[in-house]
Amino acid sequence: MTNKSQGKGDANPADHPLPTSSMECPFSKLATEAFLVFDEANNETVDVREVGTIIRSLGCCPSESELQHLVSAMEEDGTTQFVTLQKFVPAVSSVLQQKRFQSATEDLILRAFQTLDSERKGFLTRKELESSLTGSGEPFSSDEMEEMWTAIKALRCPSGSDRTLPPDAFEYSVYAKYMMK
Repeated sequence: MTNKSQGKGDANPADHPLPTSSMECPFSKLATEAFLVFDEANNETVDVREVGTIIRSLGCCPSESELQHLVSAMEEDGTTQFVTLQKFVPAVSSVLQQKRFQSATEDLILRAFQTLDSERKGFLTRKELESSLTGSGEPFSSDEMEEMWTAIKALRCPSGSDRTLPPDAFEYSVYAKYMMK
């Protein structure tokens, strides 16, 4: 496998030998261009830790579990520190073509919050949110929870309704709209 200390020249997709049929596919072109932005040594490899950033830059939103599965499929024989362009492009082109890992819609986010709101109040308290997001599934870390709560607090504004929310609560419909911006 090529290591990061060996350079091959400029990070230009035209300089990288890929089959013509692969370059004709717009998904392969997008995957190649995104990959090359992170190929600092210009040797058709990227640090395995950059793969998530590259994939997310293409509009995909995989969970950490989905990302680890994808990275495992791209790594050279066994676990390494790098992913090659030749392994990355077909895998990510397929993801793009199949529209996998698409971001959630506002409606889906709203329905998720409504699921957490068992009393159908139209708002959640910090305690309810933290309990749900740190206790199951892919749990949020305390830093992620604090970052989310900071964003929620910044959005607290008059809801247009006559009701008064508890000081540690937020209307999730407002936050769902914010997440789509």
